[in-house]
Amino acid sequence: MNAADRDALIASAGRLGLTPVEWGGLMSYESGLNPTRWGGAGGRHVGLIQFGPSEQKQFGVTGQETFQEQLPKAEAFLRARGYEPGMGLMQAYSTVNAGSPGMLNASDAKNGGMPGTVAEKVQNQFGPHFRKVSAFLGGDAAMTMPSEGTAGTTTPAASGRFGFSGIEPSASSASTMTAPEAKKDDGPDVASILKLMAGDGGLGALAQPTDAQPPAAPSAPPMVPLQRRAVPFDRDAFLAQLRR
Repeated sequence: MNAADRDALIASAGRLGLTPVEWGGLMSYESGLNPTRWGGAGGRHVGLIQFGPSEQKQFGVTGQETFQEQLPKAEAFLRARGYEPGMGLMQAYSTVNAGSPGMLNASDAKNGGMPGTVAEKVQNQFGPHFRKVSAFLGGDAAMTMPSEGTAGTTTPAASGRFGFSGIEPSASSASTMTAPEAKKDDGPDVASILKLMAGDGGLGALAQPTDAQPPAAPSAPPMVPLQRRAVPFDRDAFLAQLRR
């Protein structure tokens, strides 16, 4: 592929509401981006999306077109079978593989296709083709990796970005956590400790009896309460000991 093919791919993807990596990855999976490739059951399918015999007649595909010449025919096939721009990659491949959107659980394995459903192929087998097209486009083209979505519908699937190392968080994902900066340990805060112990809400208050304690549950075994006498806290004496 050359620069003109790249520009044609980008324009075609835009008309379908796909990213260039998605649209190019789909065609790479089907044909290796080769408009003259024959394959499928009995070797009767040809072209970028492997047009069947009836589709070859309907859309005028001969297998002798250039990449740029065959792209509009692939677009016309998708639209004629019910795909609308914006439905996304999963539904686009459902149209190519199973004949219409919403066939995410369909499989063409019995007809010579690779094992797996439409959804499974997109999720598990498209990765190398995404990377191939991304590298062709310059190596920095991120794409959307769809999840399975709702089978039997055209509901857009959830997505995340797909990079060279795998699936990356999308813009709607939670933000990356940043580790807090380590702070210098200056030892215990003696002043705060003394304030806690000496203040009205300090340890002295904890020794006072209170009516706020919840009553024992009726089913609990009898317990012998701890006999403890509240001892007033002598702040001056405590401070005098600290000065010694």
